[in-house]
Amino acid sequence: MLTVLSQLEIEIVSERTKFGLNGAIKAGHIPGKCPLGYYRDKDKTLKIDNSTKDVVIRIFEMYLEGKSYQIIANILNKEKVLYPEVKHWIDSSINRIINNKIYMGDYERYKYDNDRETELFMDVVPPIITRAMWEEVQKQKETNQRAYCRNRVYIFFQKLVCPTCGQIMTCKGTGGKKSKYMYYYCDTCKLYYNEDEIENCLIDYILDLVEYDYHVKKYFYPILAEKKDDESKKIDEEIKKLLQQKDRLKKAYMNGILEMEDFSEDYKLIEEKLSVLENKRIDALDFDKENYNPQHLMAERDIEREKLTEHEMYKDVLLKLWTMKSKDEKQSFISKFIDNATLKKNKDGSFDIEKVNFRSNFIEQIDKLYDKGIVDVPTMIERDGKLEDAKVSVNMSKEQLENYIGTLKKKLDINYMDLGEYYFHDDKIDENYDTKTEVAKIRNRAVEFKIKKNQKIIRFVEIKQLKNFLAKPEGKLRLGVVTHITSKKKHK
Repeated sequence: MLTVLSQLEIEIVSERTKFGLNGAIKAGHIPGKCPLGYYRDKDKTLKIDNSTKDVVIRIFEMYLEGKSYQIIANILNKEKVLYPEVKHWIDSSINRIINNKIYMGDYERYKYDNDRETELFMDVVPPIITRAMWEEVQKQKETNQRAYCRNRVYIFFQKLVCPTCGQIMTCKGTGGKKSKYMYYYCDTCKLYYNEDEIENCLIDYILDLVEYDYHVKKYFYPILAEKKDDESKKIDEEIKKLLQQKDRLKKAYMNGILEMEDFSEDYKLIEEKLSVLENKRIDALDFDKENYNPQHLMAERDIEREKLTEHEMYKDVLLKLWTMKSKDEKQSFISKFIDNATLKKNKDGSFDIEKVNFRSNFIEQIDKLYDKGIVDVPTMIERDGKLEDAKVSVNMSKEQLENYIGTLKKKLDINYMDLGEYYFHDDKIDENYDTKTEVAKIRNRAVEFKIKKNQKIIRFVEIKQLKNFLAKPEGKLRLGVVTHITSKKKHK
């Protein structure tokens, strides 16, 4: 009986002790050694040490920049941070800081006790970093791709999806200094794709993106640079810092300092931040000012395109802009626009493009420019029995069209033909609708009209305000065609 009572008393005391310790922790009385960045106040609660908290913040920031535990320790040792209190920083010290939830205000009891379940006490001490920063740091630790050759740069790194199993294809390289062969493979399905073949398969997509990037940088960002406000300058400074971080990250991985699991997520995080900032640059453009007249800019762009096309140089220029990029630049360019792509290899070795998913931030950027009537939508026309590429402006008003044609006529011999009024439903033309014109007619769900052989089509125009560039025409709209007069004879 006494034994039973003694055991019961021990359990009661244990429960009281545990209850008391829980209450103490919730009140900010954290057991064990005081972590860096804090000090124990007179009431024995943890308070932020303003003399050391910036060191903790800097460690987290450096980790987000892509630096490994060892690199961070080396930097702190070189700068003799907190010396002589901390005589020598080591990677395990940095590891403990990065993985300690105390810095976002939480305490984990029994974290290192394998025989007990970890207990989490939230918001028990004042945080030094935000929960958002903590979450960003943790994302970098997630395992992504592991098969990657450090001394090679892959253009479509983390971008190709296996058409069979849906997994991201990993990278593999062979060869030495003189000749290197890059492959993407799926270990599950035993698929191998040669990088050069993938590049050739996607080249039309790539050149369209090169054209877009070239025009945005040439016709929008320089204007922005002339009229920068404080916000615009901050955006540019942030972009510059992120690009520097990205470069340091790649160098750290290539030199074997950073492991793949850290590199992969860090790299993706920086890319996402850059995409957001690129959108902010577009938002910073003031389209209401005269110098930002979007139709004027579109006309200047078309004038340049026509002059190069007339000498059969336009595609060569775009191709040159792509081929002159280094492998690193190509990789960064693809990452900027493409989220992932699925290609299927045929028995004859050729490829079919099943799907290309563009990055959401890029789509948002396009939609913003589209809203101003300056984004081209590609289409095909048949001329003398041959198919040709053509461009369509689908969000122009009559006033915008007049501004566009007026600018074109200053440099080119331009003609505009009104093709009449049409009724669209689910992206299809109503063939029974009265177009109210004699110059064009509907045949086989297509608009048919005649122009002279000396007239080269610059673009078609759909005069109607649509919500976004993905919206399908619905209801009535007017069609027109803008041509550049170059020679004589008629085309159908």
